Amino acid sequence: MDNVNKHKLIKWDEMKWEPGIYENTEMSYLYEDEQGRLCFLVKLHPGSFIPMHDHPRREFAYLIKGDLILNEDEVMKEGDFLTAGLAESHDVRTENGALLYVFIDYHVIRQQIVEIEATS
Repeated sequence: MDNVNKHKLIKWDEMKWEPGIYENTEMSYLYEDEQGRLCFLVKLHPGSFIPMHDHPRREFAYLIKGDLILNEDEVMKEGDFLTAGLAESHDVRTENGALLYVFIDYHVIRQQIVEIEATS
């Protein structure tokens, strides 16, 4: 059988986790295509905080488990979906922890998200 057209299955207990970009987070990279688009999981441990930031291109996030607070007043619960792009900034925090599935159309390490100053 030709491996070129074979699908890819990653079992939960075989996923590799590494420290995330932000303190108290972990990431498991699931797939990257030749254009640098990525699918990955993010674990935010209880008390995690991701400062106000912008994305160079589109981010899509689905909350699998837990809850998040965006920009101090938007609550994201299990099953909720978020999309954000350039000039659609947000910060993220969780009291209890969370697990997110994320798809971004850029490589998170090579094209860093840009932290910005929060405006009052």
